[in-house]
Amino acid sequence: MKKEIERKYTVNYLPEDLKIKDIIDIEQAFIYRDVNTVVRIRKIQNKKKNTTEYIYTVKTKGDIEYFENADVASIYEIESHIQKNEYNELIKNKISNVIKKTRIVIPIENHLHVEMDVYYEYLEGLLTAEIEFPNADIANHFKKPKWLGEKIGYKDLSNFKLSKMTKEEWMEKVTKERIENNRKIIQDLKKNEKI
Repeated sequence: MKKEIERKYTVNYLPEDLKIKDIIDIEQAFIYRDVNTVVRIRKIQNKKKNTTEYIYTVKTKGDIEYFENADVASIYEIESHIQKNEYNELIKNKISNVIKKTRIVIPIENHLHVEMDVYYEYLEGLLTAEIEFPNADIANHFKKPKWLGEKIGYKDLSNFKLSKMTKEEWMEKVTKERIENNRKIIQDLKKNEKI
């Protein structure tokens, strides 16, 4: 079981020297939730490696910690690979909307990566960037690159929360200016054939 420590941001603009490690299409849904635990399933297609895998994930709060008013989340996570037919059966019992997104993995300093997510369908216009840290000390001393914007609190726009929202609900939590800026960035990514 690994402890996940991550921080989520908006995206101000794309860096001029954008380097991409991976481009991954993700389809995901949640199939269970209680007070301490959520179970998520994912179909992950790696465009660069031309691979598809199916992942079953259990996330548990256990001794969940939030740093700086929920800007950094720490949670325990257990992942296992499942077969395509198992994924197809499990998704029939989803308790959430299906989230579809493209994840662009961008290396940054200190061996860290920004996972920039471009969302589709009812979440179209949403763009987030997440960084996972090896420990809380690195997370708390991290200085974000200028191209990343403000921190997004996990209590408002976590993937689980997004999976339960309508288009109107998530758009109320994001400014019109931010959505317009996201659309420009997404157009640039499409124009340059990054997604």
